[in-house]
Amino acid sequence: MQPQPYPQSTPKDPNTAFLIEFVGGFFGLLGLGYLYDGRTNDGVVRLIGWIIYNVVAYVTIMLLLAVFVGLCCIPLQLAIQVGVPLWSASELKKQMLSGQIPPQF
Repeated sequence: MQPQPYPQSTPKDPNTAFLIEFVGGFFGLLGLGYLYDGRTNDGVVRLIGWIIYNVVAYVTIMLLLAVFVGLCCIPLQLAIQVGVPLWSASELKKQMLSGQIPPQF
């Protein structure tokens, strides 16, 4: 018994497959070129893997960015937390000593 040959399908244009794969991958759908070529298993594996990778990458980037921005904002927050009350108290003392604000009883 001889093995059956694969059924012949119409040949696909490699340039079209390249363009579909590249543009699809750029928009998060890597594997579309393989699906176009009829290589369903390779296309689905790439599609699912690329989607999982992108979700993990973007979540990781967002978390790291939140931590980085938070760490960068801590000195600013501390300066504001100390600086504004110090300025306000100094203004109050200066106004009270100059007599601009009558004492309230």
